[in-house]
Amino acid sequence: MKNKFILSIAVLMAFLFTQCTPVPSSSTGKLDRSKAPKAGEARKVEIAKSQSFTLENGLQVFVVENHKLPQVSYSLVVNYNPIMEGKRVGMLNMFGSMLRRGTEKRTKEKLDEEIDFMGANLITYSRGIYASSLKRHSDNLLSIFSDVLYNPSFSNEELAKVRTESLSSLQSLPSSPEQIANNVVSKVNYGNNHPYGEVETETTLNAVKNEDLKDFHQTYFRPNVSYLAIVGDITVEEAKAQVEKYFAQWEKKEVPTTKYNSPKAAEKPQVAISNRAGAVQTVINVTYPVYYPLSSNDYGAARLMNGILGNSGFGARLIQNLREDKAYTYGAYSSLSPDELSSSFTMSASVRNDVTDSAVVQFLYELKRIKDEPVSKAELERVKASLIGSFVRSLENPQTVANFAIDIARYNLPSDFYSNYIQKINAVTVEDIQNAAKKYIKPENITIVAVGDQSILIEKLAPFGNIQIYDAFGEMAAQADQRILIGMTADKVIQNYLTKIGGKKWNEVTSMKKEQVMNVSGMQIEQKLFIQNQQKLALEVPKSGIKQVYDGKKAYVVTQGQKQELTATQTNSIKEQTFINPYVQYDKSNGYSIELVGAQVVEDKSVFEVKVTHKDYGERLQYFDPKTGLLIKEVTAGGEIMIKDYRKVGNTGLLVAYKTEVNSPQGAYTVDVQKVEFNSTIDAKVFMVE
Repeated sequence: MKNKFILSIAVLMAFLFTQCTPVPSSSTGKLDRSKAPKAGEARKVEIAKSQSFTLENGLQVFVVENHKLPQVSYSLVVNYNPIMEGKRVGMLNMFGSMLRRGTEKRTKEKLDEEIDFMGANLITYSRGIYASSLKRHSDNLLSIFSDVLYNPSFSNEELAKVRTESLSSLQSLPSSPEQIANNVVSKVNYGNNHPYGEVETETTLNAVKNEDLKDFHQTYFRPNVSYLAIVGDITVEEAKAQVEKYFAQWEKKEVPTTKYNSPKAAEKPQVAISNRAGAVQTVINVTYPVYYPLSSNDYGAARLMNGILGNSGFGARLIQNLREDKAYTYGAYSSLSPDELSSSFTMSASVRNDVTDSAVVQFLYELKRIKDEPVSKAELERVKASLIGSFVRSLENPQTVANFAIDIARYNLPSDFYSNYIQKINAVTVEDIQNAAKKYIKPENITIVAVGDQSILIEKLAPFGNIQIYDAFGEMAAQADQRILIGMTADKVIQNYLTKIGGKKWNEVTSMKKEQVMNVSGMQIEQKLFIQNQQKLALEVPKSGIKQVYDGKKAYVVTQGQKQELTATQTNSIKEQTFINPYVQYDKSNGYSIELVGAQVVEDKSVFEVKVTHKDYGERLQYFDPKTGLLIKEVTAGGEIMIKDYRKVGNTGLLVAYKTEVNSPQGAYTVDVQKVEFNSTIDAKVFMVE
């Protein structure tokens, strides 16, 4: 029987912050806390002017002088069309990281050293480079900047590190329902033949080669499709001299462009479910693709409309409905962001399983209400004030002005797009909002994406449309072969498993010692586990001074000599793991009940899904391979565990899993067993804490 005792490596804390602004009563001077404060008159703002020039190679440069502080920033944006990464999805993200990982002249360590010495910043990403420093270091900074731009080394050693980091992030996907939902939303909105529908997988990340990075750099990083914003304590003349010195030699070249078919929304409402067995919440996204570029004539009206619906804090309709009125969720939001290629409209929330269908009903109610009924003037004025306030605050950052100039050039916007922004927002009427809603709100074309327990969601969401099942990467999920259930019961599944791993020989096991290595974020943590069957348990991490103990009554964690008693819930979790003998563990007289839920697919296999319940130890789902009889996966509220590499222990005839892969809210890690001993004497001191 595998042991699933997991050493806690992180403490998660959550804070709920609320703020109430008192409003004086106009008649008495007392505070009227039942009314929100009225918005003041919109401030008149002056947007600093940017000055621009273009090099012979096509690089467009924008300069914003700001002499308040002796510092300068440089922001390079490479404006290539979105590209399909195909079998190498993830290459662009890896490229962005690799730019900063060394040049032909400087190793990554040398880059870090030089940048740190100046107290500067240099950040790279797939569409450019950002750097800043004190003015006196600006020439040295640009020397490094241009070296990174022209001569990235793309070394095999650094690529291996970046790939490992990317794969490590991907391992946490099963414990992130929000990211799973994002993947499914991308697929249902854009499909496999659109760059916005591509999703990283282990296979695509492993397919990325140095040649791909070099080819992309040579093909797309060209000055004739690039913009450089320079902001800070610098004159236009100084900026011209620096740009000529460091960027004039950048060779221009024709950059490929690609046209994509506009994504089509569903012809009628449909449901996309991604199974996260055992989940107690459902992550809901109601979504569809739309065309909404920054240059849209109704850009301001659409943005205000979305703010009223679900993107303006606690006053937004979705929050007021699903949180304040119905108490279904902590937060419900909508998004509609401009994009020149394609946008999407999405409403989202995480809700309790039992109100999943009710939450969808309210989403659809609010969707139809904002389309069919005029919004109130009070709502419109509130969101106008919020939007204008955010705009004004953004102007405090000089970089914003440079970004405005780049946007105007990049998206071919009117030259007064931002200088008249406040006036345009203030001019939007209730009628404009309803017109925008009629254009962008499409209840008849929605896809309801739900990530949660499939066995619950299928029944609850069936009334809303045809259901399709997707995997965590947004691909159509394989359907389990239900024929494996014929003649099977939960008792038979468990008995087959127990027979496979040793049967009645487990009755002879009274103690177990186990040495194992926990691999987390590149670190290897040695652990020693001791169990006195159904009595006591201890886990030691020798090199860290950490120890967890259950002494038969209470559980403790000891860190550097400091003892702390664990909660009742934590103690129960450890107490259950003192059961070495699987027969005893699932004995009904011991408080357990088991149920054969059905058949599911795990790693392309049709397997049995068994629910195990105990009043003290909670509920878990276990998955058994019908061909081998072995337990291969377990899901609890604390995450998912893949169980692998079963081996016989010595000449005992008992089979034990030597490898587990864990995905938990705290992160992903593996545990590799090095040694197992049964029935050896355990020193009583092991289970003691001082």
